[in-house]
Amino acid sequence: MKKIMLAVLAGLQIFISGCWDQRLLKDSRLVFGTGIDLVEDEQLYVTATIRDFIGGIPNNSIVHTKAHTLRESRMIMDRKVSGQFDPSKNRIFLLGENLAKSDIYSYLDVLYRDSNSSVSSKVAVAKGDASEILDMGMVGNVLISEYLIEVIESQEKSTVSPIHSLQTICTLMFDEGKDFGLPLVKKELNEVTVDGIALFHDKVLSGYLSVDESTLLLLLMGAKAKSARYVNRIHDGEKPEKNNYITYSFLKVKSGMNVIHATPGNIKAEVKMKAEIDVAEYPQDSLTNEKLVKAINKKISEQLTAEAKSVISKIQEANSDMFGIGRELMAYYPHVWKNLDWEKEYPSIEILPKVEVTVTEHGVIN
Repeated sequence: MKKIMLAVLAGLQIFISGCWDQRLLKDSRLVFGTGIDLVEDEQLYVTATIRDFIGGIPNNSIVHTKAHTLRESRMIMDRKVSGQFDPSKNRIFLLGENLAKSDIYSYLDVLYRDSNSSVSSKVAVAKGDASEILDMGMVGNVLISEYLIEVIESQEKSTVSPIHSLQTICTLMFDEGKDFGLPLVKKELNEVTVDGIALFHDKVLSGYLSVDESTLLLLLMGAKAKSARYVNRIHDGEKPEKNNYITYSFLKVKSGMNVIHATPGNIKAEVKMKAEIDVAEYPQDSLTNEKLVKAINKKISEQLTAEAKSVISKIQEANSDMFGIGRELMAYYPHVWKNLDWEKEYPSIEILPKVEVTVTEHGVIN
């Protein structure tokens, strides 16, 4: 019986086809980073970094092309390189500043239609041209694509950059009630740094936040990552100058946004944050003095509240609803939402921040 079964199975193999839809890595030129810039005549200037190995050492081949669409650029690049041009392993898309100021979805459309697209790829905005950054090839001993990934992920963990990918921004681009931000990177001499957040509204770059402003916004949004550090000037006139400053880490952070008044033409929201902090540096010491600690709590709370007002003013000026106030109105005040022109209403609504900070730790010095 066993011999009969083996014979039948062996015979069936003749009629079973193998895998015909295969892409061999040995035949592919893998793309690890893509930069997209908008140039004259509304054409795209696309830069691709392709991973190569020379003598067993990883290296970049950088390919450029002009095209009307991202798909067309891939077709042209496929004719420029030996082997099959394969962007399925792409890890980062870097959008040029000029391109980001127009509807970015129209340029990224092909990535959401192609089943081979790497939707877990990071997306960032370059200050200036994306090609200028990718053309660096390497930063120190690190290939540029890997360097960008590492520096962005590092800033995500430090609560400087929001955690987003090609997949997560897709739904936000079509969300009427919430906007998003992407890491803003810039070239400085031979280095590339994260320079804050690029704010978006309706798929279009509309404003910027600095590094400190980005951290504060993410904390107010309840998006604290692994760590978050901040520096405040809490004294004036102390000598030496460093004695005027305090550096601290956020430990526990509780944040929330609520709509407290919702009628057409009179919408108010409040953003509250309570935080426990660990003092990382305070040259004056004396943190065992309870009266001084209370004064520091009050000073930092007042300063962060004032800075939060400034951050909120900037995101409203950019018409970027980062807190998702529109979502709140849709869910709990649908009758109000139906009568709103949120595009015009949001920049002028009242958003009231309040920050309360408590020093709970001050390092190993008692």
